[in-house]
Amino acid sequence: MSGDNKESARATGTRGLPHRYLTPLIVCGGLCFAPQALAIDAAVKGVKGATATNVVNFLAGMRLEGDAPAERYEDEIIRRTQEALQAFGYYDAQITLSYPEKGLLGGDDVVVTVDAGEPVTIETLELRLEGDAARDKVMKKVLADADLEEGDVLRHSRYDSLKSTLTSLSLERGYFDTSFSQQRIEVRPWLHSARIYLVMQSGQRYRFGDITYLNSQIELDRVKAMQPFETGDYYEAGKLTQFNQRLSEAGWFRSAAIKPQLNPGAELKTTSPDSEIKTPYAEAQGYEGSWLADVERAEVEGTEGEQTGDESRRADASSRSDTTVSAAQAAVEADDADSDVAGTTEAAGNDTPVLTGDALEAAVKTANGPIIPVDISLIPADRHKFETGIGYATDVGPRLQFSWEMPWVNRYGHSLTNSLFLSSPEQTFEGEYRMPLEDPLKDSYVLEYGMSNTDDEDTESLETTVRFTREWKFDNGWTQRVFFGSTYEDYTQADESGAVLLLYPGVSWNRTRTRPKTFPMWGDRQQLTFEYGDQMWGSDVTFLRSQFNTNWIRSIGDNHRFVARMGVGHVDTDNFDDMPPSMRFFTGGDNSVRGYSYETLAPEDDDGDLEGGSSLLTSSLEYDYRLTGDWWGATFYDAGNAFNGWDALELKTAAGMGIRWISPVGPIRLDIAHPFDDDDNDYRIHFSIGPEF
Repeated sequence: MSGDNKESARATGTRGLPHRYLTPLIVCGGLCFAPQALAIDAAVKGVKGATATNVVNFLAGMRLEGDAPAERYEDEIIRRTQEALQAFGYYDAQITLSYPEKGLLGGDDVVVTVDAGEPVTIETLELRLEGDAARDKVMKKVLADADLEEGDVLRHSRYDSLKSTLTSLSLERGYFDTSFSQQRIEVRPWLHSARIYLVMQSGQRYRFGDITYLNSQIELDRVKAMQPFETGDYYEAGKLTQFNQRLSEAGWFRSAAIKPQLNPGAELKTTSPDSEIKTPYAEAQGYEGSWLADVERAEVEGTEGEQTGDESRRADASSRSDTTVSAAQAAVEADDADSDVAGTTEAAGNDTPVLTGDALEAAVKTANGPIIPVDISLIPADRHKFETGIGYATDVGPRLQFSWEMPWVNRYGHSLTNSLFLSSPEQTFEGEYRMPLEDPLKDSYVLEYGMSNTDDEDTESLETTVRFTREWKFDNGWTQRVFFGSTYEDYTQADESGAVLLLYPGVSWNRTRTRPKTFPMWGDRQQLTFEYGDQMWGSDVTFLRSQFNTNWIRSIGDNHRFVARMGVGHVDTDNFDDMPPSMRFFTGGDNSVRGYSYETLAPEDDDGDLEGGSSLLTSSLEYDYRLTGDWWGATFYDAGNAFNGWDALELKTAAGMGIRWISPVGPIRLDIAHPFDDDDNDYRIHFSIGPEF
């Protein structure tokens, strides 16, 4: 007996047991339990694949009362089987039923044997758009991509999918008066042919009307800069979703409700900011579904050589899944444009309204078709946000974090973020004051500042840094920063001590892509930075510092994951001894070369104290395998070192194994690494919380 049948027997409780076992159950529990309706179990012979599955699914919807035999439901079983087969084009199938005896462990209630016969094929196919949609490239592409061709076997799901796609896409693109002037499937079983007629009348396409903002604490010009549509533009639901996401990304608002006013008392729903921009049309491209049993019967007039009357049948696939969209049109008359279109102003010393150029253009557009006003209701974000956190890593031990954020400081949308990190070897305070420009999400000025105190191994340092940055974010995901920084550092590195002031312009590019964010199965990060200081503008040291880091995550299927990373850095200067520790290179630790202590790989002086290097090279390759659920096993190989000049390149290597757990607080990593170039330690344990990048 199949596993499915076993599961069904368990789910139906007492069905399938002999009466000698039922008697005591009835005596003990008859007062507590009423007879229950039980799902029918069926086996299908004669057809395979999706066709057989559809028959099983149709019959699974039946219910047998109590312990009634399936024979009592024979007519219903045959009727449901016919419907399931017709969905796949079999209108002339011969069906026979048999009823196996049930044993102690149960079995199938009925065996359905099908002689499918010749399927119905599409003889005539008429698909057409009328109205404004007939000139819409996106709507026309839906018809071009339809999985329906003359000569194909009739599949009702494909017809239903096309109709559903046209309906949903018409709503997304502003055809709110859509209806189907023809929507039918005519089936002639005796000829094994079908005719499909689907004609959509879209009417006029709606445009965006007046756009009204409510409760914005940020000046409207800055909010409107993120708006991807204007009054008079053709309506697109995706633009509303995009705008909602932009408002969320800005961080200025706790929530944003964008409400198109199709008619009084009715609103169109838009996607939440946390959702991906994904239209039903896109989803329909991978549509795989069972037929939505909506076939109606109707007589087809007989013609010469054809059967007529009761022998003819018509399947009209418009009954149950039909969706006809109608909405009250809102038209703007030309003579009302001066009062209804946003952008009107009053001339000085004159009470007569005057249209601006932009408003006049919008008036011309909206006068040519129906419009939809849009109300945008905003709730300001909390003025102050505070966070505390605790973590642990073998590199730094216990770590505490405190942060204070002001998502909006003033009506211009400026924001402020301050963070304090505390650990045994390092204490850091850093802050950022961000000033958005014309495009708040892409262009901004940033003032960065921070202080850091380090006491680790052979390094003691007190550092203060201020940096002013111009930042651009591009549509391809890259971020470019041009900055001017100043760093004052009082330090002791090995037996060297000093205090140095560095003044340096710089430029950086970076991009990070991950999905999903918590434990990425795909992603990458690139970062390239150049910094240049010169004594001619007051820097104590002339130098060029460059650094490049790349990380990659790729996967095969759901159970195999690969993580690779590489880092390269170099400082070019004639006075390396005057460079502070923050500008030198050290490596080793959880996120660089495992198997070695935190930042213990670097050139040493004659006493064995770390000096730091002018060059850096690190690399890692890791393979993760899903053990079960959220648990993964890992194996890895790391190599890298810091050194003085590329001619002194000497890589330290290590390998090991680890465990990954996707916990509610984020990924937790535990690694055991063996260093191949450390005579004092056979292995080192590394523990950290958080994603790779």
